[in-house]
Amino acid sequence: MSIVRNLGYIAVGTRFRILTDRLMQDADKIYKSLGLEFEPRWFTVFYLINQKSPVTITELTEQLGYSQPAVTQIVNALIRKNLIDSVKEKNDSRKKLLTITPKGKDLVLKLIPVWQDIENAVKDLFNSTGYDVLHIIGKLENELDSKDIFTRVMDKTKNRQRSEVRILEYDPDYKDHFRDLNYEWISKYFKIEKKDRQLLENPEKEILQKGGHILFAEYENEIAGTAALLKHNEKEYELAKMAVSGKVQGKQIGKKLALAVIKKAKSLNAETLFLETNSTLIPALNLYKNLGFAEVEMKNQSDYKRATLRMELSLKKVSRVLA
Repeated sequence: MSIVRNLGYIAVGTRFRILTDRLMQDADKIYKSLGLEFEPRWFTVFYLINQKSPVTITELTEQLGYSQPAVTQIVNALIRKNLIDSVKEKNDSRKKLLTITPKGKDLVLKLIPVWQDIENAVKDLFNSTGYDVLHIIGKLENELDSKDIFTRVMDKTKNRQRSEVRILEYDPDYKDHFRDLNYEWISKYFKIEKKDRQLLENPEKEILQKGGHILFAEYENEIAGTAALLKHNEKEYELAKMAVSGKVQGKQIGKKLALAVIKKAKSLNAETLFLETNSTLIPALNLYKNLGFAEVEMKNQSDYKRATLRMELSLKKVSRVLA
């Protein structure tokens, strides 16, 4: 146990399970010492059936927060012990109602004082800590309802992954990466068009010399992604030619590139950053929306056949995404 305690927060789930096991084992000893044929794991299901009878398995799962297989397993055990019964509903033969049997009612009368003793003993235990443990547990449950551990861990994982990506300015040595990464991405979903070749084969002339910028993402000492900032006028720029190597998808490289482009546009005193994309690219659309881009009317015809929508970001409102 000392090893588990020394592991700290990463082993808190294990410690909760160990505490639960200890409480359940002691409850089992109590029932057996008093000659009561009852198992601790049955308690909440049996108690609720006694209180709500008749009740369905679906209602039990909803009120207890258990999985249906877990509830069904306990229900079947209680039926075998003749503590509850399962009967078909009159109006719907497919629906089964659970009721407590006479044997179950007799057992409840014997269990009530034991449950009261157990509750008082647990209350004494919790009070001995000097903390309102039930209140703390309630707060933990509310926090998990608001944001579960999976989401919390994924948020931290994404932040860590972004920190492992280094953004680089254009260098002639990276020119081929700009072309190849984009050709790889475009070919995967669409056809390479004339405008693609114009920009990708001559980035210095078509982008840099016209006031634009090209950024690269380095991950594990390799160029893994790229994006361009195209200048249309002093106040309006375009996020374009963003591509990430298929080998490193899911590493937050696209988001880090997009954030870098937004930051660059803002540093140039641009007011609006827009992009053109395709409505079938759901992950990309979600990324842009999360960064504050909103879909707007495409008033002018795009240079790309694949472009089906336009999104814009007001750079006066981007302080939160650059944090």
